[in-house]
Amino acid sequence: MTRSASAPAAADPAIVATALRAVKGEDDSVGGMLVAGGDGLVLAAETTGVQTDMLGVMAAVVAGIASQIAAQALAGDAMSCMVEGSAGHVAVFPLKPAMVLVVVSQSEVSTGRFNLAARGVLCRLQEAIDEAVA
Repeated sequence: MTRSASAPAAADPAIVATALRAVKGEDDSVGGMLVAGGDGLVLAAETTGVQTDMLGVMAAVVAGIASQIAAQALAGDAMSCMVEGSAGHVAVFPLKPAMVLVVVSQSEVSTGRFNLAARGVLCRLQEAIDEAVA
């Protein structure tokens, strides 16, 4: 599947992959990262042991549902959705333009520590993408 001529440059898989590699390994709380388009198509992934295609699709759906929940609750724009599992955490963030970021924790990380680490990845990744398309 190719990117349409009208798609933003930030959604270019090469730009996203470069930006993802730039932030990889900056925090040992983070076990993996994935960026998908709003349609769930994986643009880039730096993770192992997960089905990236399925995770990308599910993350896009979760981001859409989180947006609707926030709207129904009059809570403003959805900023994140986090799942706390018995063996780790997964956070899903909207990423401009029309992308989602998935951050997966290492297994032995507290919820608070992971929340800070995942938000740091979000900020650094968005900056790296913005710099690449500037």
